[in-house]
Amino acid sequence: MTHDGLGGPLLSGGMLLTLTVEQRVLLHLWDTPLGDNPWEGRPELTQAGVSEAVGIARKHLPRTLKKLREKERISEETRHVAGAKQRCRVYALSSEGRKAASELVDDIHARVVKSDGEQTTVQNLHNHSTGLLDVLRNIDSTGTYRSPIDGQVDAPIALDGRDLPLDHRLAIYDNIVRTAWQDGVVTKDEQAMLDDMAMYLGLEPDDTEPIEKRVREETINPEAENSSLYKQMLEVAWQDGEVDANEQAMLDSLAGMLGLDSARDVQLDWVCDRLDDRLKAYCSAMEAAWQDGRVSDDEENMLGSMRNSLTITDEEHNTILGVVRAKLN
Repeated sequence: MTHDGLGGPLLSGGMLLTLTVEQRVLLHLWDTPLGDNPWEGRPELTQAGVSEAVGIARKHLPRTLKKLREKERISEETRHVAGAKQRCRVYALSSEGRKAASELVDDIHARVVKSDGEQTTVQNLHNHSTGLLDVLRNIDSTGTYRSPIDGQVDAPIALDGRDLPLDHRLAIYDNIVRTAWQDGVVTKDEQAMLDDMAMYLGLEPDDTEPIEKRVREETINPEAENSSLYKQMLEVAWQDGEVDANEQAMLDSLAGMLGLDSARDVQLDWVCDRLDDRLKAYCSAMEAAWQDGRVSDDEENMLGSMRNSLTITDEEHNTILGVVRAKLN
């Protein structure tokens, strides 16, 4: 994607193709409200009208509508539609759908394009007479918006990703995978979207798997992944409420194998987070007593009294002692 020199991305003609069918449906319903008359429905809100507006075959739309219903992003009603012999199902955004569509519209509105030789935003081109999908359709591969000829109404062009060159399809899929991995995890919904896009773009597993593997390796922090494995072993070692010498040796060995330099810090944080209030109080008192590197007789008596009043077991005492010494070393 090119840039405008001001920090904003220039919208390219591939933008419409990078939108999932779900996103296109949200944008269409955003621009086409249901209306206040409970008896009248607009043809654009029937399955035929929605599929034509978003540029897919009608037979593929029910699957998308089902997903949107499951996410509670659309509602459906049965209304009379002009020209239809019987009442038809029509679709509208739910409150959750309006929220999702609003966020998507805000993102697209901020994109920079060229129009009449000047740079502008998509928001300036989107108005009550020109739907957002129509705006995107009229942006060519150079990021230039070309106004429709006066009086000429172009029918929506059915989008088929398989018509694009393979390198273009791979680039689109790469961008979508990177978006899905931005937070370091791919949800079930995101994976379903990736599967849909791979099918839409006509990509085989041999095409998509190398892309997913490369993006995953670039995104995942090895230190964080190794830390997660180390914490799983801590769970096992901590099951009896303490980490004995043999378990600690095993953990140290694992940290060495993983190259986890921060292993001891990870362990201390993990243990401290799992102490109950009485153990945290005892840990604070012991840490204060050991601050100078030794425990006086008075401090030992105070700790002993505290152990009795808080019913601290010998195992719990040894665990806390190990944590405090490790923190002070």
